[in-house]
Amino acid sequence: MNDFILLATTAIEKTWGLSENILFLGEWCRLYERRHVWGQRNHEVVPFHWDDRNKLRRDYDDLQSLHHSLLHCFSSSLNRLHHVEYSVRYWQILLDPWLMSYVAVVFDRWECLRLAFEQFENIEVILPVEPAVAKPTFSYMEYIEEVMLDEWNQSLCQRIIENQYGDHCFIRRQNGLVGNKVPSREKSIQYQGILQKLALNADRFLGKLFTRYDVVFLNSYFKFISLVQLNLAIGQVPRVFAKEFKLGEPFCDFSQLSVNQTSRSSLCSEFEPKSSFEKFLVQSIVCDMPFCLVEGYQALCDQVNNLPIKTKAIVTANSHWGDVVAKTWMAEQTRKGVKLVIVEHGGSLAPYKALFDFEEDISDVKCTWFLPHHAKHKRLPPGKLINRFTQTSAKNVESHSRQYCSVIGSEQMRWVIRANFYPMAAQCLVSIDLVSQLYEKLNEIVQQAFRIKPYYLNVGWNTWQRYSDIFGPECIHSEKNLDCVFDVSKLVICTYPETTFSEAMASGAPTILFYPAYLNELNPVALPLLEILRSANIVFEDPLAAAAHINSVWSDPFQWWNSEAVLSAREEFRRQATDLDSDWLREWTTFIKSVIADPNVKK
Repeated sequence: MNDFILLATTAIEKTWGLSENILFLGEWCRLYERRHVWGQRNHEVVPFHWDDRNKLRRDYDDLQSLHHSLLHCFSSSLNRLHHVEYSVRYWQILLDPWLMSYVAVVFDRWECLRLAFEQFENIEVILPVEPAVAKPTFSYMEYIEEVMLDEWNQSLCQRIIENQYGDHCFIRRQNGLVGNKVPSREKSIQYQGILQKLALNADRFLGKLFTRYDVVFLNSYFKFISLVQLNLAIGQVPRVFAKEFKLGEPFCDFSQLSVNQTSRSSLCSEFEPKSSFEKFLVQSIVCDMPFCLVEGYQALCDQVNNLPIKTKAIVTANSHWGDVVAKTWMAEQTRKGVKLVIVEHGGSLAPYKALFDFEEDISDVKCTWFLPHHAKHKRLPPGKLINRFTQTSAKNVESHSRQYCSVIGSEQMRWVIRANFYPMAAQCLVSIDLVSQLYEKLNEIVQQAFRIKPYYLNVGWNTWQRYSDIFGPECIHSEKNLDCVFDVSKLVICTYPETTFSEAMASGAPTILFYPAYLNELNPVALPLLEILRSANIVFEDPLAAAAHINSVWSDPFQWWNSEAVLSAREEFRRQATDLDSDWLREWTTFIKSVIADPNVKK
């Protein structure tokens, strides 16, 4: 028997040994559905480094600065590699959000391991006999699929350990630890039904008749009827461009691409790392950079430059994230003078900081839900909510169908996928504990009406099962549609200050926000509104105070909801965060016409 403690970096149980004392690198190792296994082992968990919010603020600023420096270096390198002279903005459209995410992901795993080796001695690790080899994904979407896999993270942690801590731990080599599991790519959007098929066929037919558009709307998050109205208002044929972009899939097969080590070795050669982390990061980026930026770049350019679309402006809410064909086309169009308008695809109280400002960097205008707090922000009615909650007064009445006290849950990815000021990784479990404390203080009549709508996907923390085990399966909402949950709720409790809170407020159902404020840091511009909502008993952080309020209004929540002070707070939230009562079509039409009338826009 020795004094070694076995470090397990992932939930892959083959790396956990047999009966050794275990040090889990993070909560992500302890899968809820496998608690009968790890619960039997003597173990500790390395504290999460970003539980220290001051450290998070420092790290975020440092990583954003590093991200900015890398953008400039990789822009120069990619220009040389592909024999072009394009701007940093051009390459950022293609590099982000992959680079934005990758820098934070590698730093997070690096810091987790640093804490483990600083706080514990005599560490032993079980690693595969085979060396960990970086395998580039094709694009950001495939990267996101892999970064959530234990196999990918096991490989990254192995590379960090061998690079940085090989002389500070005992490495036990073992065969057959990690398989070559590669996630299959599934289309995120599947069109079904006769109406959808007819609409797509009509869109493809229109693509044969028209090639010139003042504005191209790509995944702009407008509902279909709203999109038709807006296109007609600006005088053009409504389209979703399914023919040209084929739902974002490349026209040719890139599955047979092989890594060009010669091309990659020249990337970012002029970058001068200032720390051991930066040195490791740059080496990793060169190996992990997606194929679409190196080996597949020219084929993608050939593909998009053959598209027949002529336009003056592009409006998108998420194609600039994962649609590799659209991203390449956008980059090509913007360098020719076409305007790029990015629409915020969700919103509520503005976060402290977000996404290293990459959307502001690459866009000409970013349309926001909340009041502008950046030079490129333009506040407009949220397209996602138009025709859903435009007429809230009709729902702002009691009915016999309203009977539940509904909690809207959230869930984050099991692994950190970017640096932000909302809960990351296991921090999302804090809300479950708060909801449990709230429930215990509610009157019995409210407890009987208590229902929870967990996040619609299990992205690693199995919050549906956790809630079911705590409160019983009968307390889980049978209704899956969020709007229908609002309609049957006597009171809605949101557990995070994001899009769902705006949707609940817009629905007309009496709503409160009950959340861990220290894990949901807000931009200073949102703090005055937060105080207004707190004063009206719409926002709570303390379960005792929240329960006391719910108990006091439960007999008639609408009496409180329609009181003068609360109506004033709701109006202020609408004014600052959703702006739904304005003439959305007029505002959007005026804005679009101003964009295409810009003398600098491509004609």
